[in-house]
Amino acid sequence: RLLQEVEKLKKQMSANSTKLPLNIECFMEDRDVSGDMQRAQMEQIC
Repeated sequence: RLLQEVEKLKKQMSANSTKLPLNIECFMEDRDVSGDMQRAQMEQIC
């Protein structure tokens, strides 16, 4: 699930530099994770 969401986010960021939503359902122990990320944050992490 994490890889799928990151790939989706990466594709969206290639065309857009604004904040984009990040949502992962049932990530750990049935807990959902949500937030947002900008291209600069993603580049810094990677």
